[in-house]
Amino acid sequence: MDDYNENIRVLIEVASDLISVSDRGQAECTDDNCMSLYGLAKDCGYRIRSAAEREFKVHEEKYSRH
Repeated sequence: MDDYNENIRVLIEVASDLISVSDRGQAECTDDNCMSLYGLAKDCGYRIRSAAEREFKVHEEKYSRH
C-alpha cells in the first residue's frame, strides 16, 4: 500500500505548502490582483489536498484487504 500512496502523500504536502504560501501572500498583498491570485492558489490547494486525502483513504481500504 505504501507504494500506491507515496505520490499522493507528496501531493498532500505540496497542496498544504500552497495553502501556507497563499496565507502568507494574502497577509502581505497590497492590491486586489494579488489577493485574487492568492485566493485562487489557496482554493486549488484545498481542492488538491481534499482529493488526494480521499484517494489516500480509498487506497488504504482497497489494499488493506489483500
